[in-house]
Amino acid sequence: MNRLFEVIVDFLEENGNAEKEYRDVYLYAVQTVAVYLFNICSGLAIGALMGETVYCILFLAAFILLRQEAGGYHAPGWKSCYVLSCGVLVLTLLWMKGSFLYQTYITVALAVAAAAVILFLAPLEDKNRPLDKQEKKAIRRKAQLVTVVEMLTATGLLFWDKKAAFAVFNAVAWCGAGCMAWVVKRHFRKKGIHL
Repeated sequence: MNRLFEVIVDFLEENGNAEKEYRDVYLYAVQTVAVYLFNICSGLAIGALMGETVYCILFLAAFILLRQEAGGYHAPGWKSCYVLSCGVLVLTLLWMKGSFLYQTYITVALAVAAAAVILFLAPLEDKNRPLDKQEKKAIRRKAQLVTVVEMLTATGLLFWDKKAAFAVFNAVAWCGAGCMAWVVKRHFRKKGIHL
């Protein structure tokens, strides 16, 4: 796979679209785009296979929008990240497909708890995303705004399309879970244990 990325960067350099001195940056960018495209295509395939394409897209849009601002747990490598992401998506779609007593109350309660976590903790730093004070303040406002808008949107959707509401509520819930996982990971890292 790395060889393919190198061929793409070679092509960009040969055609004057990339400078040789920034080769590592271009390689990283090509890899990042490829991983994002692969993840999104996989997500859409999972949604289609489960017969929930529209709700899958709604979940992914809400989750990506919030996660990008709030931050959260980062898996140690792209493979474990991919498996976790697919697992989260499958669990979310199964939850939306199911129908059981108190499902709505449980979904809303989980989202409210997660929203509180996000409002309190966001934004979360990572070694790949260090933030200064000013950036934290600006991103915190965005994360809080996105959280509130998504919670209000999901609440409104409850009266129109319950599955759509569950998609958005689950996006908030999983983002909050990612924030809590970040806290746990940081706690263990301080003790010298790497997760």
